[in-house]
Amino acid sequence: MTVTHGPVVIRRRLGHVLKRLRSDRNLQLAEVAKRLEISPSKLSRIETGAVEPKYRDVRDLLDIYEAQPEERDRVLDWITEAKSPGWWQLHGVPSDEKLNMLLSLEKESHSKRTYAIAVAGLLQTEAYARSVLGPTQLDMPAEEVDRLVDIRIRRAHVIELDRSDAPPLETHVILDEVALHRVTDPEIAREQVGLLLERMSQPNVTLQILPFSAGWTRASSTFSIFKPRDPTTDWPVVNVESTENDDFYDGEPTITSYEGVWQELLSKALDPDATRKVLLHQLAT
Repeated sequence: MTVTHGPVVIRRRLGHVLKRLRSDRNLQLAEVAKRLEISPSKLSRIETGAVEPKYRDVRDLLDIYEAQPEERDRVLDWITEAKSPGWWQLHGVPSDEKLNMLLSLEKESHSKRTYAIAVAGLLQTEAYARSVLGPTQLDMPAEEVDRLVDIRIRRAHVIELDRSDAPPLETHVILDEVALHRVTDPEIAREQVGLLLERMSQPNVTLQILPFSAGWTRASSTFSIFKPRDPTTDWPVVNVESTENDDFYDGEPTITSYEGVWQELLSKALDPDATRKVLLHQLAT
């Protein structure tokens, strides 16, 4: 697979560092924008990662901020990475900023913790993915559904032990027991449970089932907490999935709230050994 980066995350990282450098120099946004001969709104979009920055603009900003050579080289390297399309974009996927964000986070993060009502996307078989995506994309042409299924399966590259572009993503999934009973095709269910057992053998994958006996929790939808590889340049992000939309949050109150929900789920979930026994029983029936 072609090694590509997560361009959305890298744009955000680059903008974050540029904003910090400006603040360190006690420079106002409008003042810097005037010196750069761009609008303050454009500079603001660069700092938030909302636009793909031009090499010249970033180079000039680094000059204005008198960035140290090491940091300067690092930021300029990010320019190339931010312009490199993700593998999913090379795959001909229509531009979708939220899909780009999700896949960028999976490419660039150290870990992903997920509470999943259906089997988490990174652990799905092709047949299971199709059974989940089909009913939710009724207005989408069949070829587009095929493309989404293919993307979902290719996403698992980030958790493979032989991943070449970065260490494999540390993945911890708490799977609601309902996911094991919603599949109507026994062959699809059997194949999916087999893959879950296989993935559990990887050192970077932890799977725990939240049993029906746990009762209700504060978690009402699938969500994931991403932890960055380098907390000095990136920051945690929560992704919350809903019926019509995916939302991303990086504010401290929201992160703290979902960390609390995660700890509650952990306290009620079966441990990995008990989870394995449940899956083996499911496979035998």
